[in-house]
Amino acid sequence: MERLIESLLLGTRWLLLPLYVALIVSVVAIYVMVGRELFHLFSQILTIPESAMVLILLAILDLCLIANLLMMVAISSYESFISRIQVADETTKPEWFGKLDSGNVKLKVSLSIVMISAIHLLRAFMMETTTERMVILAGVHMVFVASAVLLAYVDQMQRKAP
Repeated sequence: MERLIESLLLGTRWLLLPLYVALIVSVVAIYVMVGRELFHLFSQILTIPESAMVLILLAILDLCLIANLLMMVAISSYESFISRIQVADETTKPEWFGKLDSGNVKLKVSLSIVMISAIHLLRAFMMETTTERMVILAGVHMVFVASAVLLAYVDQMQRKAP
């Protein structure tokens, strides 16, 4: 009976697979959004002010960071909870592949969130957002920064522990 329960519990890890596939499929939506931004940029390339071009490029950068975040979480979560990914050709394997444990993923996710927040803050500043809104955005960004620093500190302490 115990073996059956353990097999059932272990088998339920495959219920996570559709969630990871959803993360990867979400990258397609990001492609569409990047395409929309590029179309907007190139349709007005001769008349667009420099600040508007920078805002579009920041939006594209933001979307790229989000896509990286989605892929990193999907791949590392699959490897952590479902099954190891076997790569036939070791030369095509990314350097980080197989090295992302839960601590590394949390740290990378928090740093990505800080970078995304910084881009949003810069975009708001460039769009001349009200001072009140800028203070709120800066406060939220500082919370993200403090969280990332605290998470990095805790991760470092855990790695030093015997």
